[in-house]
Amino acid sequence: MESAEGVGPEASKKGIGASADSSAPEYLGEPAFDEARSDSGSQSTGVTKSSEMMKSQMEESPTDEGNEEVLRAWPPKKDELEQLYLTQRLSAMKISRIYGLKYPNPKSGETMVLWYLKKYGIQRRDRAEHIRKVTEEMVDEWVKRYEQGESLKQIAGALVGPVTVFTHLKKRGAQLRDRVEAQIKAVTKYQRKPFRGDPYERAYLLGFAFGDLHVSAHGRAVRVKTATTHPAMITLFSSLFRNYGHILLSPRRSRLVDFEWSLQVDLDSSFGFLSHKSLGITMDIQNKPNLFRSYLAGLFDAEGSITLKDYYYPRISLTNTNVQVLRVVESELLALGYPAQIRSQGISKLGAAGQEIWVLECWGRESVRRFVQWIPIKHPEKVSKAQIVRRVCEAVTRDQLSAAADTWEFLNQRIKEERRRLSDAARIALQNSEESRAQ
Repeated sequence: MESAEGVGPEASKKGIGASADSSAPEYLGEPAFDEARSDSGSQSTGVTKSSEMMKSQMEESPTDEGNEEVLRAWPPKKDELEQLYLTQRLSAMKISRIYGLKYPNPKSGETMVLWYLKKYGIQRRDRAEHIRKVTEEMVDEWVKRYEQGESLKQIAGALVGPVTVFTHLKKRGAQLRDRVEAQIKAVTKYQRKPFRGDPYERAYLLGFAFGDLHVSAHGRAVRVKTATTHPAMITLFSSLFRNYGHILLSPRRSRLVDFEWSLQVDLDSSFGFLSHKSLGITMDIQNKPNLFRSYLAGLFDAEGSITLKDYYYPRISLTNTNVQVLRVVESELLALGYPAQIRSQGISKLGAAGQEIWVLECWGRESVRRFVQWIPIKHPEKVSKAQIVRRVCEAVTRDQLSAAADTWEFLNQRIKEERRRLSDAARIALQNSEESRAQ
C-alpha cells in the first residue's frame, strides 16, 4: 500500500529517478558512463566505452544463461522505440530489460536506451507534464477519497504517481496518515467511512443508541450491536449504518423468544460520540427543539410503542429503566401541550434484571394524532402504525373507522407472522451452523 510514509528514504532506495524521465547528459554525442565497480567489487579503470564497443559486447553475450530471454533484437529500431516509449509510455529502464541489456550496473542499460532516443530524435517526455495536468477538481476528489481511507496508490491509479498525489494533498493541508495508520487501513477487511457530521442525524443516533444499542470500543473502531426478531428493525439498522460500515447478521439463542438475529457493525472512530449515550439527553440537545425532536424519534424507534385499544383509543408509550431521561421527555412533552405521565411497571426479571422499569404514556385522540405527525420516526412498523392511528383519529364516519380498524388488525397479524418466520430462520441457521462445526 502506498501512502505518505512511502515518500522519503525508503522511496529513494527504489530508484525513483531511475526512469526515462531522468535526464541524460546533454553534452554526450554517444552513450558514456563509468562503471563504479565490477562484479568482483574492485574499482574499474574508469575508461569510457564507445557505443561500438558496447554493441560488440552485447552481441557477444546478450544475456547470462538462465536469465530472462531477449524479447527483442538489439539495437532497437526507431519505430520500436516510439511504440515502447511514446505509446506504451514505458521507462528507459523497462525498455532496456525488454531488449535484454545486462550490465553490472543496471543504469548502463537505461543510458543506452536514452542515447538511442536522442539519436532517433524522439522527444523526451516532460517529467512535470502530469503535475501540470492536475486540476483543482482532481485534487478535491483526491482529498475526499483519501479521507475515506484510500491509499495514495489507489488514488493515483494509472494517471499520476503516488508522489504527485502526496504533494498535492500536503499543499491542501490534508491530515496525512502515518505509516502505522496507513498499514491498518490497508489490512482492514471492510473499509469504514467517517460520520457525515449532520447534527440531526447525530441526535437521532444518540436516542436510538440509548434505547436499543450496545456500543463499545473495538480496537480503533466503534462496535455497535443489537438483537431482534423484527424484520423492520433489521431494515432500520441497515438503513442507518450501511453507508458507514459492513453489517454482520448472525443467529443466536434468546431468553425471550428462543431464537433471534444479532446485528453488528464496526464504525469509524468519528462515531465515538455514541459511546456517550449513557449521558442521556444532553443540554445542547434539550435546548434546541429540533434536535430534541430528532433525539426523541431515535429513542421512540428503539423503545416506543403505539397501541389502539378497542380499535378506537390510541396511546403512545416509551419504556426504559432510566427514569431521569423519561422525566426530561415528560417535561418537554408537557411544555408542548401533550398529556404525559410516568408510571412504574415493576422490577425487570429479564434483560436489565433487578432494575425497575418505567413507562411514559401519552393519550387522547388529538394528542396522539399530533404526536405521530410531529415526530420523524423511521422504524417501518411504527411508521405504518402511526399512519393507521392518524386515520382512526381523523375518521368522521363509521365506515372509515371500521376500515382503519381492519387495517390495524391486518398489520398486527402480519408483524406477528413475520416475527415468527424470522425467529424460525434464526433457529434453522443456528442448527445448520452447529451441525457444520460438528462435522
